[in-house]
Amino acid sequence: MAKDTDSLELTDGQKTRLLNLALGPPALSEPANEDEERGDLLHDILRCSLPLRSEPCEGSGATSTASCQALRSVVGPSLGELLQDPKTSVAILKEIKQYAKARGSQAASEREKDVFLAIYFAAIAGALAHHGEHITEHTDTDLARFFAHYVYAQWTPGGLRELFGRAVRGTQERKESDIL
Repeated sequence: MAKDTDSLELTDGQKTRLLNLALGPPALSEPANEDEERGDLLHDILRCSLPLRSEPCEGSGATSTASCQALRSVVGPSLGELLQDPKTSVAILKEIKQYAKARGSQAASEREKDVFLAIYFAAIAGALAHHGEHITEHTDTDLARFFAHYVYAQWTPGGLRELFGRAVRGTQERKESDIL
């Protein structure tokens, strides 16, 4: 059973909450835990595929354009898999960054903005940690601070936490090499 649940990349707190939901409805007096809700939303979004850009399809007439518009996501790896995979190209990480930036600017709540901001910085962290590429105009000092925030945020999943940790080390190494 433990092996089955470990593959979901859920924290112990999320597993406990899931079990409690299965056993019965939550008590009305329990206040909502903001970190838990952010973590749940982040997990949900990371399970989705990267949506296609809204470019027209080849040889698109009115019928094929409508068909292409209906297909909005790439059947393939999830955002979470793409962010954590060292083989994900810098171009795809830039697309994820732009996607998160666009969705975050349209977010209906602070919780959504926080989650899309985490995905935005995860794409930047992935480019830095996996490829040594700097895909933002933020300084290394600012990036190290942002990445460290997500390393210690309770709602950040373990895989992203590791990615942010590697990116923090990458920014520190870049600073040290600039000094020498």
